[in-house]
Amino acid sequence: GGGLSCVVGEMALAGGFGAEVDLERVPLKEEGLAPWEIWVSESQERMMLAVLPENVEKVLRIFELYDVPATVIGRAIPEKICRVRYRKATVLDLDLEFYTGGPEYTREYRRPRSAATKDLKLPPEPTDYRTTILRLLAAPNIASKEYVIRQYDHEVRASTVIKPLQGVIGKAAHGDAAVVRPLVDSWRALAIATASTPHVTSLDPFLGGATAVDEVCRNLVAVGARPHSLTNCLNFGNPEKPDRLWSFREAARGLGATAKALGLPIPSGNVSFYNESPLGPCPPTPVVLGVGIVEDLRRCVTTDFKKSGDPVVLVGTTQAELGGSEYLRLQKKGQGPPPGVDPRALRAAIDHLLAAIGAGTVAACHDLSHGGLAVAAAEMALGGDLGADLKTTAMDPMRWDLQLFSESNGRWLVEVRKDRYEEFGHLMEGTPATFLGTTGGTSLHLGKGRQWTSLALPVMRKAWGETIPQQVVVT
Repeated sequence: GGGLSCVVGEMALAGGFGAEVDLERVPLKEEGLAPWEIWVSESQERMMLAVLPENVEKVLRIFELYDVPATVIGRAIPEKICRVRYRKATVLDLDLEFYTGGPEYTREYRRPRSAATKDLKLPPEPTDYRTTILRLLAAPNIASKEYVIRQYDHEVRASTVIKPLQGVIGKAAHGDAAVVRPLVDSWRALAIATASTPHVTSLDPFLGGATAVDEVCRNLVAVGARPHSLTNCLNFGNPEKPDRLWSFREAARGLGATAKALGLPIPSGNVSFYNESPLGPCPPTPVVLGVGIVEDLRRCVTTDFKKSGDPVVLVGTTQAELGGSEYLRLQKKGQGPPPGVDPRALRAAIDHLLAAIGAGTVAACHDLSHGGLAVAAAEMALGGDLGADLKTTAMDPMRWDLQLFSESNGRWLVEVRKDRYEEFGHLMEGTPATFLGTTGGTSLHLGKGRQWTSLALPVMRKAWGETIPQQVVVT
C-alpha cells in the first residue's frame, strides 16, 4: 500500500540513507496526474530496486531483454530526508524518521476464554469406511479444483514445466507445487506452492501458523525443490478486539518460529485486518506462499502413481492428531489436538527425501494434509489412473480412522521405483519410512487386519470431480 510514498521511504530508512525522487521520470498509465497522485498511486505489477550506479546500465539491459519497463526515478542520499521534486519544484521535503517511521501501537491482546481443548475425544468409528472416504473426497476443501484452475492462465512465458494439475492427460489430479523454468539455457528452476490453515489456526493460532510453514515446505519438497523463502497473506478480524489480536500475534509467532528453525527468510508479507461481519470475524487465515530451488528440473517428480508393482512408502510419523481435520468436520462430532510441528525432524526428512528424489529413486510423491493418508493415496491413484493395495497395520494399535485421516505434519506418501527400493531405504535412514503396499489395479484397496475397504477409480473420480462445478456453475 501507499505506492512510491511507502516503498521509497522504507527502503531508504532500512539502508540508513535518505532519498531524492523526480516524479516526472515515473512512467504513468494515465496523463494529467497531480504530483500527490503519482506519489501515492497503488498501480499494480511494480517493484522498486536499489542498484549500484556502476550496475544501472547492466540492469536496464536485462529488463529491456525481457520487455519489462524499467526507469531510474531517483537516488539515495546521505541525509535522512525524503525529498520529492516535480517540474523543478520541491513538493515534499521531510525528515525520513518522522515520515516513514510511524507510530507503534501497543494494543491489548488476550487469549479467548473459549480456547479449544486439546483432549482427544473420538467420534464413533465409521461402520462404512468406503462412504466416509468418498464423502471426504467430495468435501470442498479436498474436491478437484480443476474447474477453478482452468479459469486462469497458469503458463508463465510458456515456461511452466510442471503444472498445477499432474498426471494422465484428462485425468490429472492436484499437484503439490508448480515448477517454472526461468531460463531456457539452464535446468535450474523455481517451484512455487501455497498453504493455508484456517481450521487449525482457529483451534491453536501458533500451531496454525507453524503448520502453514510446515505444509508449504512439504509441498515444495514433493516436486524435488529445496525450500528457499516464504511470503504470506494474513487474514484476521478486528485487531482492536483483544482476542482477535491474540490470534494474529500467535499465528505470526508460529510462522516466524518455524521459518527461523528451518532457516527460511520471510522478506515480505501482507496483513488484512477488519475482516468481520455482523455474524463475527472471518476464520483466522494465514496463507503462506513458498518458493523453492530445483537444481535440475529433469529430476522433478509429480504426485500421480506411475507404474504397477512399485512400492508405496509413508515418510514421517502418524500421531492421533485430528484437531481441525476434514474428518472431524465431516463427522460433526469429536475433538482432538491439532497437529504438532517438529521443525528439526522436518528439516532432516527434507534432506533425506530430496536426496532420494535427486538420486532418481522416487517415481511419485505427495504430501499428506487435508484428509490424511486416505485422501493422499486417492489423489495419487486418480492422477495416475492407477490403483494401489495399501495396508496400515504397521501403525497399530491406533484406531483405523486415526491411521487413515490424521493430518499429522511432516509426512509424505512416496511411490518408490521398484528396482531402486533398497537404495531408497539407505537414503532415508534416520527418517521414519514405512512400507504400506504396492501400486496396481483399477481400485484403491485399504486394509488393517480384518478391516478393509475398496474404492474403484471411476467412483472416486465422480465424488472428487463433481463438487466444485455443482457449487459454482449456474445451470
